[in-house]
Amino acid sequence: MDKEGLLHKWMGSLSQDGSALVTQGNRVRLFFEGDDAFREMREAIEGAELYVHQEMYMFLSDEVGWALAEAFAGAARRGVPVRLVYDAIGSSDASEEMFEMMRKAGVEVKTFRPVAPWRKRSGILGRNHRKNLIVDGRIAFTGGMNIGAVWSRAVSGDEAWRDTHLSLEGPAAMGCDQFFRETWAKVGGSVSQEKGEFVLGEKGPWKSDVLVVGGSGFGKREAIRRLYSTTFAMAEKEVVLTVPYFVPPRRMLNRVKQAEGRGIEVDLLVPRNSDVPIADWVREGLYPSLMDAGVKLREYTGAVLHAKSMVADDRLAVVGSANFDFLSIAMNWELSVVIEDPEIVSQLREQHDKDLEESAEVTLDWAKSRPWWRTWLGWLGASVLRKL
Repeated sequence: MDKEGLLHKWMGSLSQDGSALVTQGNRVRLFFEGDDAFREMREAIEGAELYVHQEMYMFLSDEVGWALAEAFAGAARRGVPVRLVYDAIGSSDASEEMFEMMRKAGVEVKTFRPVAPWRKRSGILGRNHRKNLIVDGRIAFTGGMNIGAVWSRAVSGDEAWRDTHLSLEGPAAMGCDQFFRETWAKVGGSVSQEKGEFVLGEKGPWKSDVLVVGGSGFGKREAIRRLYSTTFAMAEKEVVLTVPYFVPPRRMLNRVKQAEGRGIEVDLLVPRNSDVPIADWVREGLYPSLMDAGVKLREYTGAVLHAKSMVADDRLAVVGSANFDFLSIAMNWELSVVIEDPEIVSQLREQHDKDLEESAEVTLDWAKSRPWWRTWLGWLGASVLRKL
């Protein structure tokens, strides 16, 4: 199958409700270190001429957060339109002082779903879990990294979280921007009229073809499920999945097992201990059935693993904000990209091999290394999960 045919096959599966946008001729760069990503983001914001748009689940007011906040404020003071959306729950630990500083500088700051019933557009379920920054419709940054010091090795040292982020130059940036504008309308922002440097539908000057997939909570809640389902359905040999929270609903869990049944090797890398212990317990409750199905399980034992990436048949790469869990698949606003570029696929595989150096294979006697209450809670949680 040629390149265009492969992407358009994905497009046909994913674009039923406008939740997937295919783009050609992009330049993609991967980031496995937060400091590299944050530096590139600041430089892009500081060089902005047309506009800056950002939607972010977790925007913390630490050294990293304040540095980027100052960059947003600086762009606004230069007269560049800057629009920013942060999630009320994800950014609940951030200080209002940081957001007020940006507002005073001219940044339009809005809160996604405040947890306050008396306010418009409030709510608890259906969070904006995206990490999406667009500058001038020229370059976008998305992936798994929020804005905070835990992603910075310069601040957190060896305790910095292991994550994967990327930048997209070309029409894919406008794909990310289109999904931001959807969010902006959701939070009551006025429609932005600025045009970006690239146009959706036109081919860019680089080589990577990118499918931008936006899941929008209950409105387009099938987008992420279709993304994962399509990955496993299209795979012919292998799916390599790195994810921090593996607690999928029954339908997606069956997809994984069915892939192994078709002779597709599924290689799953998860953290031994994530930042959400209950997710670890429930995931462990799924281990017996996954191993029975032939899934190769490994646990990352280094710092917190927060990356969300997939490689299918060494042909396609998927990177984004979506976890392999019920919230991302059925409720949250998410953004992921599918990339067809052998170089990017190779870089993700190299990082996967590097991660395996700090990982241990899950064997049949895995439960012996866990306290009894943890395995019991895992069994209970997995039993509930299988009914969803």
